[in-house]
Amino acid sequence: MKVFVCSRGAVSKFTSKTGATHVLSLLDPGVRPYLHPKTNKDNWLLLHFEDNIEEFDPNSPTREHVTTILNWSKLLPDDAILLVHCEAGVSRSTAAALAIMIQHNGIEKLEECISNLLLVRPQACPNPLITKWADEQLGCGGKLHAAAEVIANNKLNQLFKKWI
Repeated sequence: MKVFVCSRGAVSKFTSKTGATHVLSLLDPGVRPYLHPKTNKDNWLLLHFEDNIEEFDPNSPTREHVTTILNWSKLLPDDAILLVHCEAGVSRSTAAALAIMIQHNGIEKLEECISNLLLVRPQACPNPLITKWADEQLGCGGKLHAAAEVIANNKLNQLFKKWI
């Protein structure tokens, strides 16, 4: 399976560019996705939750959201080309994409999955709740979540250095 990540506004362009066969949309409540006209609705999963990092904030990503993502992606064919997006293509989508890559490749391929994620989305800053729930559900023993936190901290450090 190939996995790509983009922002909501780039979905149609990326669908054409990558030949995406499946789309995962992770958007705020009430926000409508921009799908390519040829997207097969049977190959599309839309979930609504906010990009919160605190578990008990309203509309935060939940274990159930991650369960839904992982159950759906488990059924994707090996030759699927998956496009994952959220509003900016930075946090929710990169966390979900990394979880799906680990689900399909195994935690022993963590470094390869991270390299692939950063190749397709260098601005990745994975949502910690999504990676926490995915790590738990995939039985990664904290490795997935810890690696995602390293990615996020590196991106935040880069941003802070630009501001100073």
